[in-house]
Parts: sequence; C-alpha cells; structure tokens
Amino acid sequence: MPKPPPGFEWDEAKATWNLRVHGVSFTAAAEFNFETALEIEGSDHDSEEIRLTRIGKIRRQTCVLVYTRRAGRIRVVSLRHATAQERRAYIEAKGY
Repeated sequence: MPKPPPGFEWDEAKATWNLRVHGVSFTAAAEFNFETALEIEGSDHDSEEIRLTRIGKIRRQTCVLVYTRRAGRIRVVSLRHATAQERRAYIEAKGY
C-alpha cells in the first residue's frame, strides 16, 4: 500500500481490507472535497474518539469517508463509494 499523504494517516491492514472490499484506496482521501461535503453522522463507535462521516466528492465520484482527527491529522477509518440513497441525500442537501 502507498504511504499516507501529508496530513493523513491510517492502519495499513485496514487500508488493504478497504481496498479489497470497497474498491477504493485510502490514498484517494487526499482528494476528498471537505469544503462541499455533507456531514451525515458522528459517533464515538465505542471509543473515546469522535468519528465523523461525510458524503462528498473525489473527482466526479460521490464517496463516503469515515474518519477521526488525531494530533492534527485525518485518520481514515473507511472510504467507499456512496450508495444511491446517500448520493440522493447529498444532491438534495447541496441543492444540485
């Protein structure tokens, strides 16, 4: 697996699993458009860290990014293509 770009981190085993299951590399998170993303939920996922879930664009694809912040970095937990329902929610919320 490629190394995380500056400002990002992740667990290598999780990154490998995510690519195999979801077909999306964690390295693509560096291209995630946080400015136009829609926050859909936040949870503690049985830990002390707050996990954020956002629907947003990576190039022309609508994706769902789950992450947390650690020491000023974005720690990627999951990255996948959005479902049809998530894409509709994103479009409706953004007024596209």
